[in-house]
Amino acid sequence: MITVADLAGAVYTSGKVFDGLATGRLDTENFLRSGSLAGISSRADLALLEDLRDVAQFIIDRHDQPVDAGYVRAINEQITRSGALHPGRLRTDDQQIGVGTRYGRHTPPALTENDLQRLIDSLASDDVTENALDLFVELAKAQPFEDGNKRTALFAANSLLIGHGVLLVIPVDEQDPQLADTFNDLLAKAYIHDEHTPVKGLLRDRGLTTLPR
Repeated sequence: MITVADLAGAVYTSGKVFDGLATGRLDTENFLRSGSLAGISSRADLALLEDLRDVAQFIIDRHDQPVDAGYVRAINEQITRSGALHPGRLRTDDQQIGVGTRYGRHTPPALTENDLQRLIDSLASDDVTENALDLFVELAKAQPFEDGNKRTALFAANSLLIGHGVLLVIPVDEQDPQLADTFNDLLAKAYIHDEHTPVKGLLRDRGLTTLPR
């Protein structure tokens, strides 16, 4: 039986790399396991952890549900409840929502519900891990929502994996801060230069972990 605490790696690494979570790994695990607030020093960190905890529970409860456009929107709604004006709503072109990278600004065209479904349907590999890595990169790159796109992409990818006993986390090493920077650099290259293979390779090598049985 998978528990929220088993997804602590995804919660902690996504919060730290994507949103500057200051709470440490052990305190994050304790919060997920028991609700302990020890080590949580700000209201922003608590709100972020609550959203991430709830989306972790969401994908556990629905791990046998097909990952379609509605499911991905529901993940985003869970993951941005405390921070977004319109959780789960697809952005529009006139909002000009994008992301700044060291290689320039990335502002992809907005997606309709049908566009989002076509992106998901384009996953064509017989290998569930390959599909999960592709889904993460493609969703993050598409920036379909007003907020929380990379977190949404990570937990959507994990929706494909947890039924197979595997978890995808963002590469983080407290002894090697360069690792997370390398990940962000390679993801930026996927955004700007369509170079998907390097970031997928790093995720395959340093981001896949086996869930406890």
